[in-house]
Amino acid sequence: MHGATEKVGVGFIGAGQISELHARAYQDNPTGRLAAVADSDPRVAEEKAKLYGAERWYTDYRDLLEDESVDAVEVLVPHHLHLPVTLDSLRAGKHTSLQKPMALTGDEADQMIAAKSDSGKLFRVFENFRSYEPFIVAKKMIDNGEIGEPLAIRVKVTGGRGVGGWIQPPPAKAWRRDPETGGGPPAIFDHGYHITSIVPFLMGHVEKVHAMMNSDAAGTPGFSGSPAVVSWKHEDADKFGSWEVVQAPELIVNTDYYGGDEWVEVTGERGVLMVTRCSANLFNEAPVMLARDGKLQRFTNMETDWGESFAEGGREFTRAITEGFQPDLDGEEAKHCLLFALAAVKSGIEHREVALSELETS
Repeated sequence: MHGATEKVGVGFIGAGQISELHARAYQDNPTGRLAAVADSDPRVAEEKAKLYGAERWYTDYRDLLEDESVDAVEVLVPHHLHLPVTLDSLRAGKHTSLQKPMALTGDEADQMIAAKSDSGKLFRVFENFRSYEPFIVAKKMIDNGEIGEPLAIRVKVTGGRGVGGWIQPPPAKAWRRDPETGGGPPAIFDHGYHITSIVPFLMGHVEKVHAMMNSDAAGTPGFSGSPAVVSWKHEDADKFGSWEVVQAPELIVNTDYYGGDEWVEVTGERGVLMVTRCSANLFNEAPVMLARDGKLQRFTNMETDWGESFAEGGREFTRAITEGFQPDLDGEEAKHCLLFALAAVKSGIEHREVALSELETS
């Protein structure tokens, strides 16, 4: 643990578009400060270090790992680099936060878990939906019995033409769609990791998965993963879920970030709970709604800036280091989310039901 007044020095490895949201955590953080930024592009490294208020910048992340003022690292690099950078960070004695998805395979996840154990340092995979207040509110309502025993979950993901938000740089889009660097179709594996994280968060672990995708494109380079329908059975008795992902190219989506939105519906024995906005604001509805006892209740008193979930996640990271607790997601939970995503990809390519246990050593 750190001293009560000493702030944790954090270094960013990778300074792409997503780092803009992670940097929010260090603008007014009582337990952490941004000490350094590393990016292979010197112009980007220097520019982002100045923009974010970091003290130093590097073009080789290994130099950042040797910086004694850096106590902890946020790994923000393309997916195929997650394993080597995370292992190097932990072996250098740095507390490590890894931007989702965890890894490309279950074996890579196991290597990270082992490295964390050997290092004695804190390790977590960061997935921001679990830090987004509407989902936190929904989770508390489920745990408090507001809908009775949860029976099923349904997730809808719709992409369109974003108005007012980000434009993803072409290189970032390209590596995500390359199976060698992105790990799988991004709608199911990259963005999909948000879904394979929030579903267990709300409903518990998943046992087996069946996915339907474009049979001609599935498994080929450049395939986004959309359209697709994924269904699954939870480990906990006969509880089921489904997830539809579709790209609607002429649909206008009002957003501050990406041009797509998600909504989640959990049905229980006595009520239905809905989270109606996340990455964007497609419906302009209350963020959380509860249908129960013949009435529809709307809950609006919560933070709905999707970007703020990244700031909260960063603050939790440095607070965990200072106070000595394990933040979400720990290695084993993050691995479960990874296997859920991998099972969906495998099922869509092989046209069969896939149990997560099949992927334990792959």
